[in-house]
Amino acid sequence: MKPTDDLREEHTAVRLMLRILDGVCTDIEAERSVKLEHLEGLLEFMKIFVDKCHHTKEEVYLFPEMEKAGIPARELIGSLIMEHKQGREHVSRIEEAVSRKVWDKEGLTILEDARAYIQLLTLHTEKEEKDLFPMADACLSPEVQKELLDSFEVVENEEIGTGKHEEFHRLLHRLKEIYLMPEKEKES
Repeated sequence: MKPTDDLREEHTAVRLMLRILDGVCTDIEAERSVKLEHLEGLLEFMKIFVDKCHHTKEEVYLFPEMEKAGIPARELIGSLIMEHKQGREHVSRIEEAVSRKVWDKEGLTILEDARAYIQLLTLHTEKEEKDLFPMADACLSPEVQKELLDSFEVVENEEIGTGKHEEFHRLLHRLKEIYLMPEKEKES
């Protein structure tokens, strides 16, 4: 396994979370009930899985190794880091709305920020998979790739916590059943 394979697997979970978040937005717009604990779970996923785990793997480990190897991706990496920052800003505003329990139709800021976050991360993950990861795969030595995988494991187990990834996957599975059900079933 390459470090980019690990990051791609995480992108799969991120994309599922984005689909669930879109389902939450749809329910808010349709004035269907959305549970506070579901929003808090999604926020924890965004803050811990996406930012503290996934983005740390990229910003602290992958990007510096790519720069050290002389891979001509400085501009691309700069734009990805800026997108990480923009994502954090959206998450912060979503968190503020959730903490104030304002996510009904009048609390449109949560919808605006959630939709903007969905769009941002959708394009962001595509850019990484299409442009960044192939460069890393082609140019990083097998030794560096092994070191990166070891570092990624440390992030998951020591910084995030052993078993936390699995816990997030269980959360997504539960929320998928609620927010990605066919509309006909939701209405009944």
